[in-house]
Amino acid sequence: MVTTIRTTIPNLMDQFYKLKRKFPSLEGEVYKNKLRWVANLQPSSLSEKYKVQLEYSLEKSPLVFVKSPKIVRRGEECIPHLYSDGSLCLYLPRAQEWEKSMYLADTIVPWTAEWLFHYELWHATGEWLGGGVHLENTRKNKN
Repeated sequence: MVTTIRTTIPNLMDQFYKLKRKFPSLEGEVYKNKLRWVANLQPSSLSEKYKVQLEYSLEKSPLVFVKSPKIVRRGEECIPHLYSDGSLCLYLPRAQEWEKSMYLADTIVPWTAEWLFHYELWHATGEWLGGGVHLENTRKNKN
């Protein structure tokens, strides 16, 4: 998938309204320079519906958490591409795969659905088919 990089940085309200237009089941707010968005995502027609929370401010990278159902380990295996704070590892920050000029609705939200799809496949097969780099800190999670 090719994502166009914009030259201007959308403000939080622009991000919020784009999310609302693209995903009308939006529950969210912009408050004190922080955007918080909660929605149900279903990665495929056979998948569970996941309640996810997206948090973003212009000073930090976006964070996405799965609120329910709880994501769990496969036996003793750590969940791939999950940071120790429980946020999803959706892209490699040092590779600049995501930039502040990009819209969350066009990048982070679809990437979250894709992550959830690969999480379900990993749970069924034991193999992470979503690619990416397995960094050591993404492997040390408690979920």
